[in-house]
Amino acid sequence: MLPVLWLGGCAESMPEAKPLKRFGELLRGYDSTLTKAEKQAAIAELQKDKERQDEQIGEADGAPKPN
Repeated sequence: MLPVLWLGGCAESMPEAKPLKRFGELLRGYDSTLTKAEKQAAIAELQKDKERQDEQIGEADGAPKPN
């Protein structure tokens, strides 16, 4: 009889207003990996930076060198 009362008490304490989150959703806050869209954005940003650096190096090749 006691186990039935104990389980009944637990069932009443469960939140009914919102559903429980999935385990993967709970761990997402601790996960530092990037999504596919974030990876593509990071790669595009790095490529733009590399192009800008290459342009600056090209411009510096024609400039006189400091003493």
